[in-house]
Formats: sequence, structure tokens, C-alpha cells
Amino acid sequence: MSQNLIDNILLLSKECDSKLQIKLNELIKIHHSQSQQIKTLKEENILTHKRDIRRDKMLEQQSKMAAMGEMMDAVAHQWKQPLNSISMLSDLLKNDFQDGEVDTKYIEEMTSTTHNQIEHMINTLQEFRTFFRPSQEEHQKFLLIDSISGVQILMKDELISHNISIDINIEENLKIDGLKNEFKHLFLNLISNSIDAFEELNIKSRNIYIRAYKKDTYTYIEVEDNAGGVPQSVIYDIFKPNVTTKKEAKGTGIGLYMSSQIVQKHHGKIEVHNSELGAFFTITLH
Repeated sequence: MSQNLIDNILLLSKECDSKLQIKLNELIKIHHSQSQQIKTLKEENILTHKRDIRRDKMLEQQSKMAAMGEMMDAVAHQWKQPLNSISMLSDLLKNDFQDGEVDTKYIEEMTSTTHNQIEHMINTLQEFRTFFRPSQEEHQKFLLIDSISGVQILMKDELISHNISIDINIEENLKIDGLKNEFKHLFLNLISNSIDAFEELNIKSRNIYIRAYKKDTYTYIEVEDNAGGVPQSVIYDIFKPNVTTKKEAKGTGIGLYMSSQIVQKHHGKIEVHNSELGAFFTITLH
């Protein structure tokens, strides 16, 4: 082999090495750029996730504070009637004693009536206390009717004053595995929404229907009212935060969003459609 040929081969080899090195450097730069982009996206995703967590916690707190305000009004309203009754019974006892109309039977009846009024106040207060007290247990099995009954105790006078009838049809001994107080919040939100709709649309005959049953491995909870339904303009966004059908000063758009969060926490889903009567909410739990 001639020296000239050897020199040409060496030169060509150096040129190839140089081109390969340039190409390699370009690939390294591209890889580094892509790595930086991936790192930036990961950091942005982490920040977004943290913001979402903070937002959800803030909305949850707002929902609890709004519910607490409503329930404090309900407790005050419910205590007013038995306190008035006890006051009247006290005056009546005094007058009847002065008129000489008090005997053992009379005292027993008066005592029984007074104790019934006090028991109603105690039950209302106890329900209010447990309603906002975080559960010390994790998920537990509880009767669904107990959760609804707790809300009825708190909202009894409000339902009466708004002339609202609640029809409950739940399978006997139907139990839910979850947090009882959170389901109370769920029912409170749905019933409160119906009350607001009845008032806003001036519905005369006011009915709320709550049904629950098991089918295969699923539990279905249905809440329906006859308040005309959800406007089509918002029905597909009704579970998003800050979406409300209520007048500006009344609605916050938090209640149904928090309801959806509660259902999702219990590995379920909540949906809504308009029936012939009004809004029809369906909760499906596995």
C-alpha cells in the first residue's frame, strides 16, 4: 500500500471522527434540552397539584363554614319553639297551682311534656355537635337511614316552615362503608339546593324524594325534587367549583362541588339529569 493511500485513509478517518463527534455533541445537546423540558414539566405538574390541593382544602373549609352557619340558624330556630313551650308550661303551672288545679296526675303530665321538649333540644344539639366533629374512625359501616335521619333532625323546623315533604324509600338495613358525617353533608347540600329552588321559583307543592337500594355489587342513592330541574346552560358544569344556579347573593357554587368530592372519596360517582318533576341526582357506590 502506498504512503499516499495511507494518508488519505487516515485523513478520511479523522474527518469521520470529527463528524461523528459533532453529531454526538448535537444529540447530547438535544437530550439535555429534552431532559430540562421534562424536569420543568414535572416541576409545573407538582406545583399545579399542590395548588389544586390548597384550592380543594380552601373550598372544603368554605363549605363547612357555610354549612355551620346554616346549621346554627337551624338549631337556634329549633330551640326557639321548645323554649317558648317550656316558658308557657312554667306560667301555666304557676297559674294552675294558684287556682288549686294541680294534682299528682297533672304534675306527671307537665313533667313528661317538659322532658319531651328538653329531649328534642338535646337531640338537636347533639346532632349539631357530631355533624361538624371529625370522625375519629376511618371508614365504617353505618345505616344510610341514620345519616338521613340526622339531617332531618337538624332541618326539621326549616322543612316545616318551607312546607316541604320528604319521602324516604330505603331498603331495610342498607349500609354504607364510609364516613357517616360526610354523607350528612352530602344530603344537607342536596336538600338545601332543593329548598332554594322551591323558594326561588315559588313552587307551591314541595316534595323531595330520597331512594336507596342495592343492585348486584352497587349501591344506588337517588335524590329527586319537583322544583323544575337544573337549567341546561349549567347542567353539564354543575359539579364544578363556583358554578351555581342561584341568585348572586345566595349561591357560592361550593355545595355540589363538595358533594361530588365526597362521593369520589367513597369511590363512587354522582350524576344529575332533569326528570319530569325536577332535578334528579343519582349517586352510585361500588
